[in-house]
Amino acid sequence: MLIKEKLESSYKMSVIKKFSEISKEDIASVGGKGASLGEMTQVGITVPSGFVVTAQAHQKFINDSLPVDLVDKILKAFDSLDAQRVAVRSSAIAEDSSQASWAGQLETYLNVKREDLIDKVRDCWNSIKSERALVYAGGQNLSEDDLFVAVVVQKMIESKASGVMFTVNPISKDSNEMMIEAGFGLGELLVQGLITPDNFIVNKDTLEIKSRDVQTQET
Repeated sequence: MLIKEKLESSYKMSVIKKFSEISKEDIASVGGKGASLGEMTQVGITVPSGFVVTAQAHQKFINDSLPVDLVDKILKAFDSLDAQRVAVRSSAIAEDSSQASWAGQLETYLNVKREDLIDKVRDCWNSIKSERALVYAGGQNLSEDDLFVAVVVQKMIESKASGVMFTVNPISKDSNEMMIEAGFGLGELLVQGLITPDNFIVNKDTLEIKSRDVQTQET
């Protein structure tokens, strides 16, 4: 069954799902990011609270104005987070696999206020139709009819430092080592390549730091 047909057959599902309601079984509705955040929440990992506007909403309202009842549901879910600002993140349902990764192909918006939330949800939807995303999808033999996006809305935190952890050393391919790259503030600067991050190699079993390379960060 095509992704579009699966979405149409499951539209009666809730178009808003809290992280606490999500598992890996929901990936067709919430995408890879949404499913991962749900799984981490389910096992008790400390994850900033949030919810997902499911891909069913994108499929149904891709060319139409959002109905008042859906807008109200999204804003009500925002209010339940008790947050001044949120991160709004695209979560493709044709998400990461062993052969494909949407990382960097779609849009993420940080520090979004309530009055801008609906527009940013739309912007995340539209990012799947950008030239960059369509070229990538073509290379993965994905039809444009199957390109739908869930949107993760997550409470912003005032992070002192942010980073990325690779559970296998990506340089040496050593499965007994993890690599962590980190910098001050939000992870946006690291992901966009605007800073040279600190680098740590960690023994996976003992958590011993085997090497560290600390950089000067002025931003």
